[in-house]
Parts: sequence; C-alpha cells; structure tokens
Amino acid sequence: MAGKLSPTGARKLGELEELTRRVQRVYAMIEQFAAAKNGADALSQSMKRELQRLKMQLMGAGLDSISQLAGGMEIAAGRSGNQHTKTRILREGVGSIKFQMELAARLILAEESKMQHEKMEIKEAAAVAKTAAAAAAKAAEA
Repeated sequence: MAGKLSPTGARKLGELEELTRRVQRVYAMIEQFAAAKNGADALSQSMKRELQRLKMQLMGAGLDSISQLAGGMEIAAGRSGNQHTKTRILREGVGSIKFQMELAARLILAEESKMQHEKMEIKEAAAVAKTAAAAAAKAAEA
C-alpha cells in the first residue's frame, strides 16, 4: 500500500499480528505433540488450553469465524484417539486459521486503500470546485 494506515487500521493489523504469534505458538505445540513418543496426553491438554485462550482472543478481536475454527481445534485436541490422526486434524486447522487471518489482513489493507482513494477524490473535487468558483468570480468582476 502506498500511503500510511489510519489509527484504526494500524490497531486492527497490530491485533492480527499478535494473534498470528499466538497461532504460531499453537503450531509449535502441535509439532511438539507430533514428535512426542511419550507424554502426548499432557501435551494434548496444554494444546487444548492454548487453543481455548486463542479462541477467546479471536472472539475479543471480532474474528468470530476464526474463533469457531479454534474452538473446533480445541475439541479435537481434547478427544482421545490416534496421535497421527489428531496431528493431521490439528495441522489442517492451523492452516485454515492462518489462511483466514491472511485474508482478514488483506481485507483491512484493501479497506484502508479504498478510504485513502476516496479521500483523495474528495480533495480533488474540492480543488476543482475552488478553481471553478475562482473562475466564476473573475468572470463576474469583468
């Protein structure tokens, strides 16, 4: 994007960056779980807690659809079953969350670009109107 962000846009992007770090933390936990030969149940419970925190933070940021993905992953992490199957489900969930967060960031940047474009059009229209008023005032004097 050519211009700078509005305060609202910068805040939203900052929140997304913070949440992206949380998602990376969850991904690291999933990879640790996948590599674990012993103690996978303890890692599963810590993943479940981290996913619950992520879900609440996503809800607080207004990203409800992504929050629902994290909630589904939380449920999957708490289920018993084959470690490989659980790992595959959780990896796919993290991939979906990352994609949705990138999409949200692109949407914020597109909205910011659109707002800046509209502001420039308004300024240009005001400049044209001012020039036209000055020309009309000169014509009235003559």
